[in-house]
Amino acid sequence: MIFEIKAAVVGAMLAFASYQDIKTREIDDRVWLVGGIIGAVLTLYEAATVHGYLHLLAAFSVALTAALGFGVYYLGLYGGADAKALLAIAVAFPISPVSRISPFFPMTVLGNSLLMSVLLVPACLILNMAWVLSGRALFDGVRASRVRKLIALLTGFRVRPSTAMKVHFNLIEVPDQNGGVTLTLFSRVSEDDEVKHIAKGRGHVWVTPAIPMIVFFLAGYGLSLAGWDLIYSIVYALLG
Repeated sequence: MIFEIKAAVVGAMLAFASYQDIKTREIDDRVWLVGGIIGAVLTLYEAATVHGYLHLLAAFSVALTAALGFGVYYLGLYGGADAKALLAIAVAFPISPVSRISPFFPMTVLGNSLLMSVLLVPACLILNMAWVLSGRALFDGVRASRVRKLIALLTGFRVRPSTAMKVHFNLIEVPDQNGGVTLTLFSRVSEDDEVKHIAKGRGHVWVTPAIPMIVFFLAGYGLSLAGWDLIYSIVYALLG
């Protein structure tokens, strides 16, 4: 019964956070506070009442998750809400409730989430192939190296400027000093909204989808509860 309660609490926490992030680009810290406290209390109850509970493994899992989660945040690779989400998952499920995957459940969720986010690459490629097949140029007016253009093909696509100004897209082209545009592909994750500058006369601009990482955490969490460890499965398939 404790498992079902924790699974529902964490699932509801991630689902509500995903809704908030998509709608407003902000997540109320009370979401993590409520979900984390409930999860932690239930975990402490398990640790005190379940015979043979792996206390040291659970403590190590929470410490490892906190160090990795906030370390990645301070490197600017994802936002503070993502680190808080991972920690809330860790205190609720420090040890995997599913026997077929790694005992470090938060790490399984993180791995599944990252691999789910990679699905954006084939989606971008399909959109760019459709663009080329329609007879339109992909990089008209863009001055950038072949490497940058290749990365843009894998991580972005072209939309009208009015569409690019919406919150769910990040602009990956910027005006240059010569009156054209160049590609800017990598930046630190910021808690503030991006200021978008579009060169005059651009009919379409390069963007990348700004799907919140929390959405992928929700998907990765569901896969993990179902007993899927995508990284383990890939490694096993390659070495097997």
